[in-house]
Amino acid sequence: MASSMLSIGVSGLQAAQTALATNSNNIANVYTPGYSRETVELSGSSGGGVSVASISRQTDSYLSAQLDSAMSASTALETHEANISQIDNLLADDEAGLAPLMQEFFGAIEGVASQPSDPAARESLLGSAESLAGQVNAFSAYLDDMDSAVNSQLGDVVGDINTATSQIASLNEQISLTRARTGEEPLGLLDQRDQAVTDLQSLVGVEVQEQEQDGRLSVSLGNGQLLVNGSSNYELAVEPDPQDMSRSVVTYSVAPGVTSAIDEGQLEGGTLGGLLSFRADSLEPTQNQLGQLAAGLALTFNAQHADGVDANGNTGGDFFTLGDPEVLPASGNAAGADLEVTFAPATQQEGDDFYSVALTGDDYRLSLEGGTYQLENLSSGAVQTLTPDSEGVMRQDGLVFTATGMADGDSFTIQPTRNIADTFGVAIDEGAEIAAGSSDASLDNRNILALQSLQSSDALGSAGSFNDHYASLVSQVGNQTRQVQVNLEAQQGLTEQLSAADQSISGVNLDEEAADLIRYQQYYQANAQVIQTASTVLDTILNIR
Repeated sequence: MASSMLSIGVSGLQAAQTALATNSNNIANVYTPGYSRETVELSGSSGGGVSVASISRQTDSYLSAQLDSAMSASTALETHEANISQIDNLLADDEAGLAPLMQEFFGAIEGVASQPSDPAARESLLGSAESLAGQVNAFSAYLDDMDSAVNSQLGDVVGDINTATSQIASLNEQISLTRARTGEEPLGLLDQRDQAVTDLQSLVGVEVQEQEQDGRLSVSLGNGQLLVNGSSNYELAVEPDPQDMSRSVVTYSVAPGVTSAIDEGQLEGGTLGGLLSFRADSLEPTQNQLGQLAAGLALTFNAQHADGVDANGNTGGDFFTLGDPEVLPASGNAAGADLEVTFAPATQQEGDDFYSVALTGDDYRLSLEGGTYQLENLSSGAVQTLTPDSEGVMRQDGLVFTATGMADGDSFTIQPTRNIADTFGVAIDEGAEIAAGSSDASLDNRNILALQSLQSSDALGSAGSFNDHYASLVSQVGNQTRQVQVNLEAQQGLTEQLSAADQSISGVNLDEEAADLIRYQQYYQANAQVIQTASTVLDTILNIR
């Protein structure tokens, strides 16, 4: 009897020690990211006593997957919102925005119209034009810096993705080996792997599956591209877009030394998805529309200015400077392939007394397919066939194309307005060069009145007037910013709900653990008392003579 009590007490003491150690581990890791609460399962023994059946993590894999997915979407929206808010603040600023400077510019034109022979009025117009051009340049430079920052961040994020996938693959191997060698669940390693998956989801949205045969995780992107398969990970890279070498894209290896760009629509969620959606949906359209405004103003103003005569009796020259559209050759083009693209001059449409342009603010791709030139609008996806005239020139959407040396399959990406605001400036140096009149008469103000009328005319064609276009841009960015903020708020609410539900299962509650600590301590003391009693009984038996 005494020996039976002793063995039972020892088994209870060992079980209590295990429970106390597990309880202490929970308390120690209450603030450890990714730690899941552990519990001890006890079972009775057929010969009496107790044994530790298992030590397990308290997790809900389905709920954890939902939480990771929600956090990934939330991170993407946070990244998008943080960036687009900067553009919104820039454009909507009542003092530093372009709207007050455009008002000042056209107000100065009205001043010259009132006093065409006044040198001070002319210098005032020249000064306001330079202020407007300077602010357009500053806005464009700010957006260019944001674009460069996105390219830089893409490299950093992809590097972090590769680190996370490497860690998951390594943990897959360690977990598999530990299970094979000990037959036990490596709880700490499982926590580390789950945390690595959470970290990866914060970088990019992924699909995670557990392999039934060995419990290893496989991780893939939305397009099915594997990032982790067992103990192997497949790295991503950031490279120049073959169609636009100024733009960084995410690629994966398809063969030794051969990479392929991943469709950005498949890279959703996490910081990476947020950066890409911001660039495609917010940054690049804003750059294009700012450029459309600058190009439209320069082209129409220059055309009307050329119809007038300045104070020196000379025909008006260009009032504003403007560069040519950006043309980007595909990396695989034939050596002699070349494409020149210029802006078509502003024209007066039938029935109009003002100049206008047909610029869309979209990007294009011109390719030669089967001997036919195809122009694709990269925003709408619409494709048009262009036929060169007798001089080899093609025209479409306010642009003039001249292609030479192109072979079948060659292509060029055209960005008419993406960076054109950088080149917007004032061409004249003196107020006397302003072509205010239609003759050299000192009081002639007919041409300056025509220039003034451009403010309210539909000089940008379907995009309306300059004021309309800028107001539309500000409104569009503002609405998009608020939509992202609303979506973010809703997503954060969902994430918080899922996090609370997950914590109720896997999180460590210090109050509960403190109560368990007292309970297991009493359990330990009671089993120690059993051993002491068994020892006393055994001593009594041994002392019987």
